[in-house]
Amino acid sequence: MGGSGNTVNAKLTCKRVVGKDMANERSTSNAERSTLKFPSALGVERWVLSVFGKSLVDIQRVMAFFFLVALGAGGGTMSVRGVEIVWREPKAWSAESRIMVLFGGRGWPGEKTLKTYAFDALADRHSLFLLSPSFADRKYWEPAAWSGAVLREAVAALEMRYRLRPQKLFFYGFSAGGQCANLFYAAMPERVAAWGVHGCGVYFEGAVSNRAPALVTCGEEDAERLVISRQFAYRYRESGGALLWKPLAGGHTLYPAALALARAWFDAALSGETSPRFIGEDDTGRVVSAKDASRIDVEFRNPLYNEMIRELWRP
Repeated sequence: MGGSGNTVNAKLTCKRVVGKDMANERSTSNAERSTLKFPSALGVERWVLSVFGKSLVDIQRVMAFFFLVALGAGGGTMSVRGVEIVWREPKAWSAESRIMVLFGGRGWPGEKTLKTYAFDALADRHSLFLLSPSFADRKYWEPAAWSGAVLREAVAALEMRYRLRPQKLFFYGFSAGGQCANLFYAAMPERVAAWGVHGCGVYFEGAVSNRAPALVTCGEEDAERLVISRQFAYRYRESGGALLWKPLAGGHTLYPAALALARAWFDAALSGETSPRFIGEDDTGRVVSAKDASRIDVEFRNPLYNEMIRELWRP
């Protein structure tokens, strides 16, 4: 089916991303890759049904897409329902490698998002694939309408391309991308391991079955979003979620301090650090050992998983 690219809506364009040639850095060689045997059409259909179910994907669209993604190296771009999706390979990967979805600011192309967030070292350290959709219109931050299906198809394509075992995802986003990160999480909580946002002004409401660890940061001069984010942090904690909240100096900008904390926080999440060593208190900056967590009211508790996070979180 590799020659049918002109007859389907989904297509793949392979190119270098993140500004450097990674040809000598991958653990799977091009020679090894050329010998990979991709599953039959029936095998693909069974896999899609087992992961997503009949109601979530157009089987024919996804099958055609999967056969086209058996190309490329180092990362690249794919088109899903007309949306460009950019991804980056880690230096080394295996069937157990995981995927992080990075949502950019409003209308950002995926390549800009990958470069701006600069999560490359984190990704290489954890054998993590980075994937960024170039959403631009039609209220894309509302996943129920159409964008959720686009993301699911893109993730499924990447999993098939690299023969990854489907695992929980990691989400991070700024501004409108922050809306995506938390609203997409709420739409598919069973598939999200942890999520984070910066400068977000819209959050989901109501209960979510899987309260995944969350990171929320916002500029102190970004007044409206600051209040909205702070109130969400209280609600999320009171409902049983572990959430790290950090106001930062400045306005509605993605500051280096926000990215530094995000990288450290996701590093802990990817390393399996699920029990905090310390608990920090909102506003006062007071820090106690985890065993003394009860000394801080639950709605003000910040889980600090290690020394680096504690130092980056301090006022």
